[in-house]
Order: sequence, then structure tokens, then C-alpha cells
Amino acid sequence: MKNINQLDWNDLKYFLAVARGGGLTPAATQLHTSASTVSRHIDSMEALLGARLFLRQQRGYLLTDQGSALFEQVAEVERAMLGVERSSGALGAAGVVSGRVKFATSETLAHQLISPNLGLLLARHPALQVELVVNRNLADLGRREADLALRIVGSASTVHDPDYIAHRVGELPFALYAAPALLAAAPDGDWHQLPYITWDESWTGRPMGVWLSAAFGAREPILRTNSVTAQYVAAGAGLGVVSLPCFFGDAQPGLLRLADVDTGTVPELWLVYHRDLKASQRVRAMREFVTELVQGLAAG
Repeated sequence: MKNINQLDWNDLKYFLAVARGGGLTPAATQLHTSASTVSRHIDSMEALLGARLFLRQQRGYLLTDQGSALFEQVAEVERAMLGVERSSGALGAAGVVSGRVKFATSETLAHQLISPNLGLLLARHPALQVELVVNRNLADLGRREADLALRIVGSASTVHDPDYIAHRVGELPFALYAAPALLAAAPDGDWHQLPYITWDESWTGRPMGVWLSAAFGAREPILRTNSVTAQYVAAGAGLGVVSLPCFFGDAQPGLLRLADVDTGTVPELWLVYHRDLKASQRVRAMREFVTELVQGLAAG
């Protein structure tokens, strides 16, 4: 390909986004721009290189052979640039933890565990700033979507990216809860006969999903949702029995704890961060803070 040395990094990030997303719209969403803007950058690159980088098909954009060759080169440059950014973020005055740390975790852990306790971390390190990323999808640490993440995983056999360092920091015990009025309506006080609330279809085959279904006689749940907040609110309104993390469910005055969820099905909590950030003072401070919180759950 001609003129490859004249490529602008601004164009290359659009190229990478289309290649990874498979189309203009996913790339535009990732880059917070419009599909037409993405298209202009791709057309500009192809004109400069004198090569067709993508096959435009109804199902999306597919890399050509020349596009695939360019992708390997550009992705390697991107990895090197991000590595430099991560390394520079690890530098700072001795003994002073400062700068921004970007931390990713799930809805429940972010809202009920991390946010209420952030004052403790910031009192300890006044020059630190926290960016909290709440998403049910795993953050790509290699592309700096986060510096580190607290992840809920199904078992110790979970495979982590070889570029990441992963520490198992504890478990997340669950129990069943219900509103007092709902329990009072149960025949002979037997919660097994009550309607129940569970996760969406993505949890059907997971150990906790299987346990919940069996506990309620394989009946269909009255509500499925991927939001813990929606589950909790519905249970508080008396809609059904719900499974919640014990640290959260036990603190709710409008719910009664009925029974523990089988310990063999409870998920584990893992702290994950990129190897390039192992020496980062801000990441180390966040790691220590989160580990203390999780260990406090077990002690509580």
C-alpha cells in the first residue's frame, strides 16, 4: 500500500473501531460521533492508500486482505501507545498518591459497596480522583476502558487475559428475601410456593440460576431482569421473592431474609488490572481499598 507513512492517527482510530465493531454504527457509538463522520475517515484512508480496506456488505463491514494486514500493524502501534500511557500514569512523587484512577465494576457493587465508601479512600489519599465505570459488560483494560476492575465471576476456572493480573479477593454470598406482606400470604409460611424474581435468560444455565429454578419447583419466574435495582424494587413492592447479595439485602428494612442461597453456587469477586499498572501508586491504592471492602463483607 502506498503512502502508509502518511496516515494520521486520527484516521487510524476510526479504522480500528470499524474493524472491531464490524460497521459504521458500532464504531460511531464507540467514538461518540456520527456514522457519516466515520465513513468520511474510512474513505479518506482508502483514497490515501489507494487500497480497499473493507468490503461493504449488508451485514456489515468486513476487512479485505489489505485491511487485515493493516489492522495487525495498527493494532500493534495502538498497544505500544497505550502501554506508554499506562507507564506514564504510574509515575509520581514518592509517597504521594495522585491523579485519576478509572475503576470498573457492576451495578450492585458500584452503587452499594464502592460509592458509599469512597470517602474513606479519598480521606486517605486527598490528591486522588476516581472515575467509576458502571457496566454489565467487561471493560477492556488493554484499551484503557478502565485501569482496574472488580469482576463477579462464576468460578475459579475463569480464564483471564494473559496481559492482566487477577486476584481472587473473596466471594459474594447471596440470600433470598421477600416483603413481609408477601411472606404472610404464603401457604403455611412456605416461601417455596411464592412467586419469585430472577435474572434474564443469560443466567438460565449459571449455577445460581439453576439453583433458583430448582428451589421454586422449576416454575416460571414472575419477573426476569438484568438489573439488581429493578429486582430489589419489585421485591420491596411485594411482587416476589428475590435473591440479593447479603451485604445489600440484609440492610433493607422492607425485606425479610428467608434462606441462604447454596454456597456452591455463589460467585467469586476478582480484582483485575493490566500488568503495565502493577507499580502504579494510584492503582495500588484502589486495589488495597477494594480488597479491604470485600474482606469486610466476609467479616460482616
